[in-house]
Amino acid sequence: MLKPLFLGLVLAASQFVHAASNPAYEKVLSSDAPNAKDHPLTGRYQGSSILLQTQKAFDEINFPTGPATEPDYSSNKKFSKVQHAEGTLTRTVYVAPKGRSSLEVFRNFTDSLSSKGFKPAFQCDNDSCGPSFKSLKYNWNEKRTHVQGEGYDNNRNRFVSAVFDGAKEIRYALLQKGAGAAATYVGVYAALNSGGTMGDITDSLSDHVAVLVEVLEPKAMEQNIVTVDADAISKELAANGTVSFYGLYFDTDKAIIKPESKPQLDEMAKYLKANSAAVYIVGHTDTQGVLDYNMTLSGKRAQAVVDALKGYGIADARFIAKGVGPLAPRASNAAEAGRSKNRRVEMVLR
Repeated sequence: MLKPLFLGLVLAASQFVHAASNPAYEKVLSSDAPNAKDHPLTGRYQGSSILLQTQKAFDEINFPTGPATEPDYSSNKKFSKVQHAEGTLTRTVYVAPKGRSSLEVFRNFTDSLSSKGFKPAFQCDNDSCGPSFKSLKYNWNEKRTHVQGEGYDNNRNRFVSAVFDGAKEIRYALLQKGAGAAATYVGVYAALNSGGTMGDITDSLSDHVAVLVEVLEPKAMEQNIVTVDADAISKELAANGTVSFYGLYFDTDKAIIKPESKPQLDEMAKYLKANSAAVYIVGHTDTQGVLDYNMTLSGKRAQAVVDALKGYGIADARFIAKGVGPLAPRASNAAEAGRSKNRRVEMVLR
């Protein structure tokens, strides 16, 4: 009789240890992220908290409108169809109370949206979503999929990559209201967290349904291109040794210069052709995202500007490209107005 009793006590003790949670993580899971609020189109499932949120006045997103192709390990995996949209983008990750199914939480969102006139454009669950849907939609190792908000402490930041790591019972729907450029889209991705690879942080998420709600509202991009002409570049460099450019534009999370950057590149090349100055081209970012990532990205963007200027026939030896990420801000990163001043490229005299 003693042996079974002993084994039972061991089992109970192990279950107690596994169930014990980190109080700091529980505090994060039970409170809304700083400056976060429900989108008026979606609301929230009762008892949920906003774990993560980002809001962009103008951005782009590719919503899945077909299942994912290829297994996770394939380098060719992708969504078979996507809906590209641009406008005001709000991405919110909710955590529902324990003991709820992904179906119940998911259905609450989609039913509510249907009552507001939204129609399904695509819907899937589990196997019908495709073998690599989970890793393409939100992946711990893919920063572009993450929801990284402002003012997060270290504990909340840990959830940015961990939140869907143990996702099971996945469900997804894209709902649409309106058509063409006037369409509003809401993507709802719900999954039950069960286990995961990140120790006590993913353990703390177990038995919680997480929901990624992405709302894209149509809005024209504000035309705020500021082109610094060649004369102004010369004067700024003579007075301060540096000049900032806000008319150089890149694709999101990429170092590909957009076509609307040409007017500024033309003026930079005009100045360089009229002078023999050797310069640094320096890339800057705001503080959103991981430091190492921003340092690398800013360096690649600086190099992309150098490569573009070389195309005007300017000697490579006159340039050195450097990226300093968020390390030399022009303004506070606490609000978008300040962050927009920090995202820039500078020319600095050597």
